[in-house]
Amino acid sequence: MMKYRPLITAVIETTALFVAGVVVPVIGQLAALFTPVPLVLLYARQGRMQGFIALAASCLIAGLLGGWQSAAVLFFTFGLMALGIAEGMRRRWRPEAASLLGGLLPVAAAAVAIGLYFLHVHKNPVTVIEEYLKSSLAEAASLYTQMGFSEMSTRLSMISDPFIHHLVRLLPGIIAATSIFQAALCYGLAGLILSRAPGNAVPPVRMPLAQWHAPDVWVWGLIAGLALIMTPAGAARYTGWNIAIVYAVVYLTQGVAIVDHYLAKARIRPFMRGVLHTIILALPSIVFVIALGVVDIWADFRKLRKPMQAG
Repeated sequence: MMKYRPLITAVIETTALFVAGVVVPVIGQLAALFTPVPLVLLYARQGRMQGFIALAASCLIAGLLGGWQSAAVLFFTFGLMALGIAEGMRRRWRPEAASLLGGLLPVAAAAVAIGLYFLHVHKNPVTVIEEYLKSSLAEAASLYTQMGFSEMSTRLSMISDPFIHHLVRLLPGIIAATSIFQAALCYGLAGLILSRAPGNAVPPVRMPLAQWHAPDVWVWGLIAGLALIMTPAGAARYTGWNIAIVYAVVYLTQGVAIVDHYLAKARIRPFMRGVLHTIILALPSIVFVIALGVVDIWADFRKLRKPMQAG
């Protein structure tokens, strides 16, 4: 029997978080990152049917409030992410597998849609995006000049064409890494809620941050990316850089997990550990943390792999 109360609650929460990202500066945009969470919880507790119905209803409301574009953004970004995470949870996949599915589904859908569109209009997407960014920066600089913010206008004008050239070609990696990171955050929050109030949900696979590490076999993807970076300038090199960007997020997380392990071992409270993580990641030390995550594949700083090898 379908339970309407959790369904309606999930629709209201999903729509509210999505709308907050549009109408509330900063705080609302941060809250909107967790738009998939109510859908994940409903999907995990009440099943696929209620999850799909809640997503459809949320998109309908978003469409009524902001037009079909809003409905499309909700479905193809937050909606697909929620379905991927929730399905991974129901299948009891490891956190990184569920996060990858949730993070890459929206990216794949966007890539297909953009590819089909530009094939239809017979234009190069890279060129179009470059021109759009250049014109947007020029318009913003002109607007700031009219408003009397000459310093801001000057800074925008200093953004060079070569910078835009490289940025556009690195966007796939940046977008994929950002989406996977968001999916991991949503998985973590949803998993925490389900561990305390599971309802009818199958308990998701949970792993403390201090014990997490990426599957060791993933390092071959990083090696392939680095090898492509060493090739002569061209599409292969940009492909390598895009791969490296995604892996930087993976091994940054592994490095943070190692740091968290030793902070917890020193009996530092969770709040203070969070503060220390924020400080570390805000400084150039972030590069060291990424390197720490990569080296851990062989060094096994936390001695997590010994039980698996023994068995």
